[in-house]
Amino acid sequence: MGIVNAGKLPIYEDIEPDLRQILNEVTLNKSEDNLHVERLIEYARKTQEEMEAAKAAGTGSVVKKKAKDEWRNLEVKERLKHALIKGIVEFIEADTEEARLIHARPLHVIEGPLMEGMSIVGDYFGSGKMFLPQVIMSARVMKRAVNYLTPFMEAEKSAAGGDMTEL
Repeated sequence: MGIVNAGKLPIYEDIEPDLRQILNEVTLNKSEDNLHVERLIEYARKTQEEMEAAKAAGTGSVVKKKAKDEWRNLEVKERLKHALIKGIVEFIEADTEEARLIHARPLHVIEGPLMEGMSIVGDYFGSGKMFLPQVIMSARVMKRAVNYLTPFMEAEKSAAGGDMTEL
């Protein structure tokens, strides 16, 4: 038994397929040849060697950071969805503002990319690929984005004289 911080677990789909297969075999104690533990040990040894080689070459942290921030090059709709799925709040206001400028109304940002991202989160949670702490992190990102958009929606409502049916 162990204590696990589920909020720090990667999303199931993000685990490298080879590692995911080995972990499933070890966790479920199932493999055709009963060598699943040995494969996990070999995988860990190989990964450690690769990390040590990258560190010795001075490329380890640079490559990791580049891959980590690569999602920032996506279009804003995909960045918003990624932030929601991963629970990343760091860039949410800037990305929400960029999306607000693209959409006709602030509400369209919520109804569009933000809800699409939350829909994926719901699907992952429903299929067991995300756990409750990860969903809560996603909800915090959503809340921050909605809080950012709220003054714009209120200003829009005031400009319309309180009647939003015309918009």
